[in-house]
Amino acid sequence: MPHPASSSGRGGWSAAQSAAFTLALLAALAGGCTSVPAAAPGVPRTADGPFAYRDPRVGAPPPHLAARDAKALEAAVAALRRGDTSGMARALEGKRRKGAPPPPLELVAAYADLAEGNLEDAKASLAALVTAHPAWIAAVEADADLAAVQGRSADALERYRTLGRLVPHDERARERVEVLRSEVAAAKRQEAEAALASGDLDAARRAAHSLLQLEPTSPAGLVLLARAAAAGGRNDDAWTWAKEARKRAPADPAVAAFAAGTAANAGRWADAASLYDGLAATDPAFAPKAEEARVEFKVQNLPEAARRAAESTRVTRAQLAALLWWTLPEFRDALVPPGVEIAVDVVDRQDRGVLVRAIGLGFFAVSPETHRVGAEAAVSRIEMAAALRRVALLAGRGRAPKGCLAPEPPSPALLAECGILSETPSRNVTGREALRALEKAARLGREGGTR
Repeated sequence: MPHPASSSGRGGWSAAQSAAFTLALLAALAGGCTSVPAAAPGVPRTADGPFAYRDPRVGAPPPHLAARDAKALEAAVAALRRGDTSGMARALEGKRRKGAPPPPLELVAAYADLAEGNLEDAKASLAALVTAHPAWIAAVEADADLAAVQGRSADALERYRTLGRLVPHDERARERVEVLRSEVAAAKRQEAEAALASGDLDAARRAAHSLLQLEPTSPAGLVLLARAAAAGGRNDDAWTWAKEARKRAPADPAVAAFAAGTAANAGRWADAASLYDGLAATDPAFAPKAEEARVEFKVQNLPEAARRAAESTRVTRAQLAALLWWTLPEFRDALVPPGVEIAVDVVDRQDRGVLVRAIGLGFFAVSPETHRVGAEAAVSRIEMAAALRRVALLAGRGRAPKGCLAPEPPSPALLAECGILSETPSRNVTGREALRALEKAARLGREGGTR
C-alpha cells in the first residue's frame, strides 16, 4: 500500500498537517480500546470535524497486535509526535518488509493519507479494509468520513448508517446521518424533477422511490410518484399515490390541492369535490373548482340520456327536458294541467313523456302554425333564462323569485351578473352550463334568495 512518505515520490507534510495528525492520533490511541476516544483539538470528534481518526483498535479484527507490531505502531506515532514523517514511514515500512502489516497499522497509514490530503490513496485503502472487515468500527467511520468529504453523500449516508448500527449510541454518527439524509433527499428531489422535465419517467420513478425510502413520513416522494404516473397517462395510479400523500400531510393545503387536481384528472369527482370544498373553507379561490367537481360528479352519475345532454356543447330542448327531469324533483312531482297540446314532433319519440311534461309546465311552447315544439332545436340563452325563472317558481312552490330572477322575462345578462349563467358571446347554452344554472336557480327558489 502506498504511503505518504514512501519511495513513491510524494512530499512531506506541512507543519500544521503533521501537528494536527499527531495530536489526533495520540489522543485517539490514548483512549485505548474504548469505543469513543478523547477528541483532539486539531480534529475534534464532533459533527463539525471532517475526520474522526478513531482509535484504530476499536472494533479491529482479531488477532490483537503482537508486541512487535504494537511497538511499530507506537514508533509511527512517536515519529508523528516529532513531526518526523520519514520516521513514521520507516516504522511502518519496516513491517511491510516482513509481509502485509496488521490491519490497525494499515488503518494508521490510511489516516496518514487522510491527514496529508492523499484522499484517493486513502479511499482505496479504506475500501479494502472495510470490505475485508465490515464490522470494524474505526475503519467504517474513516470510510464514511472520506465519502462525506468527497461529496459522495449517498455512500456516506450508507456508511454512517452502518456505523450507527455498530455503535448505536454514537451521537456523531446519528447527527451525520440526519444531515446527509436531508442532502441526499434534496438531491433525489432534484433528480426526479429533472427526469420529469426530460420525460424520463422510469428515472423519475426510481428517484421518487429512493426519496420515499429516505423520507418515509414525507409526502414529497408520493407526490413525485403521482406526477410520474400522470405523465405516463396512468391517472388512476396517480390518484392512488396522491391519496397516500394526502394521508401523510392532512394539514398541508398544497398537498390537498395537488390531490384534488389528481382526483379530478382520474375522474374521481366526489373526492375532488370534497378536497376542493375543504380548501375553499379557508381559500375562496377554490370555490369554483369545488363547484365544477360537484357538477362533474353529477354528470358522471346521470342516466345515459341525461349524461349525453349534460355533455352536449349545444343543448337542445329535448336535452333540457331530460336535465329537468333528472335534476329537479319539483319538476317530476309537479301536476301537469289537463289539456296539454301534443306536439306532432314529440308523438313518436321515446322521451315524449318528459317533453309533454315540459310543455305542460310552460317550459316550451308549441307553435300554433306547425304544431311542433322543435325538440331538436338548440336552446337560446333568452329561452334558457326564462326556463330558469320557471325552475325557481317550481322550487319555491309558486313563490315569486327575487333578485335577478324576478323580472319577467329575465335578462341573460343579469343572470350572468348573478353567476347563474356564464358570461359568453355565444347564443347557445352547453349542457354543463345548463346543469349548473338549473341547480343554482332551484337552490335560490327553495331558499327565497336574491342572488
